[in-house]
Amino acid sequence: MSAASPLTSALTSALASARQGRLYPAVILDGGNAEARSGAALELARTLLCEAPPEARPCGVCRHCRRIVWPGADKEKEATAFHPDFQVLERDLKASTSVDATREMLKTAQVSPFEARGQVFVIASAESLTGEAANALLKNLEEPHVSAPRHFILLAPSRLDLLPTLRSRSLAIFLGSAEALDAAAVEPVARAFAAASAAYAGNGALIYLLGAAAALATAGGWEDPRSGRPWALAAAAVLRSLEIEAGPPEARRARLALAESLLESPALRLRGIAADRILEGLVARHLA
Repeated sequence: MSAASPLTSALTSALASARQGRLYPAVILDGGNAEARSGAALELARTLLCEAPPEARPCGVCRHCRRIVWPGADKEKEATAFHPDFQVLERDLKASTSVDATREMLKTAQVSPFEARGQVFVIASAESLTGEAANALLKNLEEPHVSAPRHFILLAPSRLDLLPTLRSRSLAIFLGSAEALDAAAVEPVARAFAAASAAYAGNGALIYLLGAAAALATAGGWEDPRSGRPWALAAAAVLRSLEIEAGPPEARRARLALAESLLESPALRLRGIAADRILEGLVARHLA
């Protein structure tokens, strides 16, 4: 892995388990950015399939390590690097990963490995799995391969984007924050949100509740439905508002719950729901 994306202690522990053949069959890699998640997935896959002695895995030079590459990352290398026991499922629709694509990948999971001692399947945007696709994957997690190890690595900005049933059957490895949020960007959103929330608490006028949602919308960046940054910024603004205007304990609990819901909301955005409608609904649910 590159120096730009250092191993977290959780990932280091998972790699050690993979070398010893004790890694959990399903692993969630969340946090970080897309590059960090794909890099960690490749590192785990090479470790799992490497033919070197356990303490030397991944060696990076054996026939398995050399052929495990990310699709599209290096066209020239990819042309000769196909590995039949390593597969990446990428989003096949604009905003989701379909059940058809998922089932097609899972067909390979029903047979024994072709070359390596096991199989590794990476779901690149696990947060975009449709409900039917997630359930198809869940069935495979519940029916482990009996003759050879089979591992599924689910990549997502946040594990909270995945179904609770998938999370409960997986080892979650947090890779850290994608990028530090600019405090200067958070502050005006937080102050506008705090002012509107205080006004609503004072007289209960709906206009102030809508104002609180509108304040969060000023975080910007909503045009990309796949971006988690505006949700993270909005959640940070809600948390910062607690320092600006404390309020009673029940109000603090409501804002903490709102911040958590904001971090879980990119999945709603991927379903085509407008960001401002989501924000209005979340603010109303937690603050009204």
